[in-house]
Amino acid sequence: MQIIFHVDNIEEYLHKGKDYNFPDPPDRCPYPDCKCRVKLKKHGFYYRYYLDGPNCIKIAIRRYICPVCKRTLSYLPDFCLPHFQYSFNMIVKSLKETLTREKTLSSFISDLKRNFPTILFSRQHIYFYTKRIMNNLSFIIYGLRQIDPYIKLSETDSQRERAREILDIISIVPLFSQRFYAHCQKSFLASLT
Repeated sequence: MQIIFHVDNIEEYLHKGKDYNFPDPPDRCPYPDCKCRVKLKKHGFYYRYYLDGPNCIKIAIRRYICPVCKRTLSYLPDFCLPHFQYSFNMIVKSLKETLTREKTLSSFISDLKRNFPTILFSRQHIYFYTKRIMNNLSFIIYGLRQIDPYIKLSETDSQRERAREILDIISIVPLFSQRFYAHCQKSFLASLT
């Protein structure tokens, strides 16, 4: 299980690594079938890659363990997406550019590689993210309405137009990734099947 927490200064998190001042764990086990009121114990770290623009680095993720049910819990910073190495900003930006591009996919990918030489972007990445956002539109709209029930969406039959509108909204919603995960218990790009 992962708990997403807000990081005010990404550079500080990246620089400090294991020495970052992580938030205190909850005072009870978050697993639904345990829920014991117990102090979770520190259980080391695991490492994952964080890819964002020029940054391609390995970061430390704090882990805790419940002494009763023996299951672990990870504290994931909100600039990362669960199960994705590319950052929220990088994914949203590439999706927005993909859906509004006026040039061929090959030239678009060449531009990405020129702008971000340390990060691998392929045709498969673009297709994967585009397909995932298109498949998850209803789920994302549901999550947005959980965050803000008064969100207004235009009337359009085009899935591509709807996806562009959704991407514009989620790129400006404060702490979107963290809030979406808190309401839906999944990333907005999670596989729904």
